[in-house]
Amino acid sequence: MSGQATRGAQQALRASLARRILVRARREVRLTSLAIWRGATGVYNSEDLTFASSIAYYALLSLFPFLLLAFSFLGSLTTSDADRAQILGFVLRYFPQQFEFVTKQLDEFQNARLSLGLAGSVLMVWAAMGVFGAVTSAINHAWGVEKQPNYFKHKLISFVMLVAAGVLLMAGLLLVSAINVVEARWFSVVLTRTPGLTVLQGYVLKSASTVLFILIVGMVFYFVPNAKVRFRDVWVGAILTGLLWRGALAGFSIYVRDMTRFSVIHGSIAAVVVFLLWVYVSAVILLFGAEMTATYARLRRHRPPQIPAAPSPRV
Repeated sequence: MSGQATRGAQQALRASLARRILVRARREVRLTSLAIWRGATGVYNSEDLTFASSIAYYALLSLFPFLLLAFSFLGSLTTSDADRAQILGFVLRYFPQQFEFVTKQLDEFQNARLSLGLAGSVLMVWAAMGVFGAVTSAINHAWGVEKQPNYFKHKLISFVMLVAAGVLLMAGLLLVSAINVVEARWFSVVLTRTPGLTVLQGYVLKSASTVLFILIVGMVFYFVPNAKVRFRDVWVGAILTGLLWRGALAGFSIYVRDMTRFSVIHGSIAAVVVFLLWVYVSAVILLFGAEMTATYARLRRHRPPQIPAAPSPRV
């Protein structure tokens, strides 16, 4: 009898656990779906599209100073052309392949032996911080934060984001290097015996940039808002933002495959216009993720005082 009672208790416990998991899963699906809908409407009904335009503008001004700093720092550590080529290839993972002016400029950075003085480094840092400042303001607006950080705190946050972006860039390069080493020493032998794994290898390499982007977005959503944020409120929005960005990158690459349609209208600056358009699309996706994350956090916590209300609709 005792054995049957024990088995009955275990079955009841498993059934209770299954019901709890099912209820929790349904609740998460309901909250996530509602957060996605409100996030999408929030992007349109607020000033997020204007902030996305601001991010695209500052990105154009900040991209090359940031890369100049990265190549200059790398040049102080190594003179290997292979390392520079590796950075070039890794950075291009985040852009459609048709951005010839980006590739050309990065090639010039790669071939040059860059050395910045103290004044030049300060100016480059200041210029590179512009896009991070725009992102900070946009994320706080998405969270409905009325009290923005003061000027010096705002610049400090931008500088920390700049340093973090550089660290994550180096971490991504180390990851790609590790994959290449494993491929050269061991995986290549396996690939010769199992040709089907080549597809898996390419998928892993392509996924590295997406995973890194998700980590960056998660850090931005967690640290940047001038509000109390829990990490468990962030990961859903970060993953969704990363997947949307990867899909947008693939679709945008197909859309701009033929640059002649842009050259007819914009002439020699067609590549710059396409670059601004791509950054704008990426910024809209980022701000959608921020709106969705803020809404998700409010729904989970029934909007306590630590989380501001949504911004007023624009008229």
